[in-house]
Amino acid sequence: MAKPVSKSKAKQKAKAKAKATTHKNTRNDKGSGKKLPVSGEEVMKRFEGKVVPVIKVDDAEHAVPLVKALLEGGIDIAEITFRTPCAGEAIRRASMVPGVFVGAGTVVDPKQVDVAVDAGANFVISPGFSDAVAARCKKRKILYIPGVITPTEVMTVTSKWGLKFLKFAPAGNFGGADTIKSYTSFFPDVKWMPTGTWFVSDASIKKAAESGDWTALTEGARKAKTAADLAKMPA
Repeated sequence: MAKPVSKSKAKQKAKAKAKATTHKNTRNDKGSGKKLPVSGEEVMKRFEGKVVPVIKVDDAEHAVPLVKALLEGGIDIAEITFRTPCAGEAIRRASMVPGVFVGAGTVVDPKQVDVAVDAGANFVISPGFSDAVAARCKKRKILYIPGVITPTEVMTVTSKWGLKFLKFAPAGNFGGADTIKSYTSFFPDVKWMPTGTWFVSDASIKKAAESGDWTALTEGARKAKTAADLAKMPA
């Protein structure tokens, strides 16, 4: 007859199992034991063919229901922008939702990099390029994705900083996907952030928060993902 398992051992096994199955959004620094953002290569893999919603959060309380609604609609990435004072706290809360991969957007200052990394962000996006932000991202071991437009800007960030993952922005004003396609012949080693960026409107977030019904955002996420999937299919 098998011996009964003690409650303490059962709890230990349950904890170990939960730990093993937890969605890993960070890695450990072997030297300090601190949590680090995932590698740049991992970020690039996560971005492939994905819709990246750009989100401005006015109230950190909205972060969790918002990313959960997006996740239910099939979008597991969120770029939370530093356009409001609560951005850091919103990133912290959103990054704790299993299955959601969170990054910081509209980062224009090195201090914002520290806030983002400490909150659990896995990538940093800027509307343009900043040496100071690039240096801080390198120090904090987080992928930096600056916005660029001209070939000169691309050459500068790739040769000076070795950055190989860039964002063409504002894409709509400068030829969009057609320009990126042209650039790939000049810069074959550069990877571009998906052009299927979805700006989640302030009004839609406010409406959902006030009503407590986030299904409209889930449906919006589902439509955005479907459109992105169709765009990947051969003509």
